[in-house]
Amino acid sequence: MIRPFNLRDLALVHRLSEHGVALHTESALTGSLYPLREALANMFVRSDYPTYVWKANEGSATGFIQLFLRDTNQPAYIMYLSAAPDTAVASPNSMNNGNPPSINETAWLELLDRAVIEVGQRGIHNLVAEVNETGPELPILRRAGFAVYMRQDLWVLSQAESRRGEMMPLQLSPYSKQDDWEVQLLYANTVPRLVQLVDPMPPTTEQEGWVLREAGELSAFLHWHQGDTATWLRLFIHPNAEAQADEIVASLLHMNQEKVTLPVYCCLPRYQSWLQGGLERTGFRFWGSQAVMVKHTVQHLQRSMEKTAVLETGGIPVRNYEA
Repeated sequence: MIRPFNLRDLALVHRLSEHGVALHTESALTGSLYPLREALANMFVRSDYPTYVWKANEGSATGFIQLFLRDTNQPAYIMYLSAAPDTAVASPNSMNNGNPPSINETAWLELLDRAVIEVGQRGIHNLVAEVNETGPELPILRRAGFAVYMRQDLWVLSQAESRRGEMMPLQLSPYSKQDDWEVQLLYANTVPRLVQLVDPMPPTTEQEGWVLREAGELSAFLHWHQGDTATWLRLFIHPNAEAQADEIVASLLHMNQEKVTLPVYCCLPRYQSWLQGGLERTGFRFWGSQAVMVKHTVQHLQRSMEKTAVLETGGIPVRNYEA
C-alpha cells in the first residue's frame, strides 16, 4: 500500500531517513537533504517535495520515496528512497558482519512506479535518479524502466589541496541578468541536445554565477552553489577556451578564496571529460562516478471537441490524445 505522507508517518520517515539512499547528489553533498523537513514543508508550505510512504500488505516492511519538482519544463528528481526489510520474513543471515540487509526490491519497485505516476500526472516528462555506477541501485532502477542517459564524474577539492596560488588569475565577473542570453547560448552550444532534456541549466542567480569574457565574447560560465557542508560547482567552458581551463578554475577559486573553507565538489559529465586535466592541475582529485538514469513519462489527456469527429468508413468516434 502506498499513500502520501501524513503526520502519522513522522517517526517512520525519521527512522528510515538514516538508512536510505540519496539519489540527488548535489543535495546530499551540500547538506540540503533533510527528508523529514521537506516532507513537512510539502504538507504546509510548498508542493515541490512530494513524499510517499509504502507499507507491505503483510509483514512489517516499510519505505518511503521523496521527489523534487521544479516546474513542468524541467525534469523531476528522486531525492531520497528508503525501505526497511520485512523483519517477519527476513532471513537470519540478512545482516552480514554488520552490513545492512539487501535492498527491498518489492518496496523499491512499487515506490518507483508511484513516483513515475505522480510525475506524469503533473505533466513532467522525465524522472531522474543519480546512482553509483557499481551500486546495487542501478539494476533495480533498470527493472523499473529507467535507462542510463549519461555518466558523470565527481571531483573534490579541499582547502589544503588547492593550488590556486600558483596561477595568475583571469578577470572573472559576477553573473548579471544582462549575461543571461549569452549564458543560455553557451549552454546550448556546449551541452549535447539530447542531454539538455535531463541536464538543464542550473538555476542562475547573481550570487552563484561567474562569467569570463574575452574579446567581448562570453567564453565561460561557472555556477558556484555553496551549501551548509560543501560547495557544488558546474563548469560551462567553450571548447575554444580549453587551453585556459585550469586558469579559469583557479581564477574562480581565487575569487571565492574566503569561501573555500569546506570541500568543493565539481560535477563533470563525461561529455566534458576534456576538463579533467584542468581540475587536476588546480588541486581537485577524483571522487567517484555516477550513472544518471532517466525514465520518460507519458501522460494521455482526453480533449473535449466541439464536434465529434467520425471516421467516414466505420462511424467510429475519434478521441484526440496528446503525449
